[in-house]
Amino acid sequence: MADPPSTRLIPDLPDDISVQIIARVPQSHHLSLCHVSRSWRSRLLSRCLITLRSSLRCTEPMLCLNIRSQTNQSLWLVLNQGRCYTNSLPSSPLPTVGSACVTVGPYIFVLGGCLSGVPSNAVQILDLRIGGQWFLGPCMSTAREHAAASIVNGRMYAIGGCLPSSEVWAESLNPFDGSPQWVTIDSPVHVRKKTMHGCLLLSGQILALAVWGGVAYDPGQNTGSCSAWGPVPKQLNLGWIGKAVVMNDIVYSCDYMGRIVGYDARMDKWRTVLGIDENLPKFHNGVTLANLHGVLCVIWKQRSNENKSKEMMVDWVGIGVTDLGSDGLHGSILWWETVALGVPRGSAISHCVVAEF
Repeated sequence: MADPPSTRLIPDLPDDISVQIIARVPQSHHLSLCHVSRSWRSRLLSRCLITLRSSLRCTEPMLCLNIRSQTNQSLWLVLNQGRCYTNSLPSSPLPTVGSACVTVGPYIFVLGGCLSGVPSNAVQILDLRIGGQWFLGPCMSTAREHAAASIVNGRMYAIGGCLPSSEVWAESLNPFDGSPQWVTIDSPVHVRKKTMHGCLLLSGQILALAVWGGVAYDPGQNTGSCSAWGPVPKQLNLGWIGKAVVMNDIVYSCDYMGRIVGYDARMDKWRTVLGIDENLPKFHNGVTLANLHGVLCVIWKQRSNENKSKEMMVDWVGIGVTDLGSDGLHGSILWWETVALGVPRGSAISHCVVAEF
């Protein structure tokens, strides 16, 4: 029997049609919609709505920055294209240093890090819906600082960042299971490096950059076998510097000359992104890259001698990249904006992630 009109989301419509309408409303209006009724709020916070928005291709990307101040405050901001200001998100309950970070839909997972000089095993989760809210997830089996983290097929992986002798050097979790628990992943002793400087997901493999080389893990293989582990391809390892990002199966990073380059696994070589060098500065350090719905975003702090403001200023550009095969990678600048972040000038970008819902 159909619900009576008084209990429906929209009185004159069946709920299944009403949900289809709500799913198409831009996320910027969701906070206002939550005030319509408890039923609307419940629907807007349901995982079913996330799935529906994805199937309808109504999801919207959000570029989120985690800023670390000189006093070790941890602030989260949303960088908006076309605006000279940012949206502030709630501060994390545990302002850890050296944490790992991954996203799934509207959720940002912050794994471990150091809190008051002590490594932590905490998992903090930021739900970006209707303004953002933090809560704690299942703690990892061991404390981690500067670990690698990734999401593959809805399962979260934490690698390294603990003592090399730890038997729980790598572990995984299904964060959306009814009673989620971390599961230890067997790993050979020779791959157990403590500090990870970067992590990527490329062709189904988790690639983690360490001090001396990198390690690759294939979650598709038997997790009880050490054969799932191997080295990062040599050419990729040689050119992978700091924060990098994957877009259309190409790894983008900055080379030692300060240029934007892309690694193609099929060719096993790095190629310079042509057509943008004359406009962009040389990036020698501090550059952050992100994949914003197929657009390569490059974000960097303005130099102190060029910035007279007391607050941190960043420039960010959106680059459309076309792979022309043997003719190389060609980029075109889609936008270039300067944004005041509203934080002290000496602050730094710790994380740059894209959430989509």
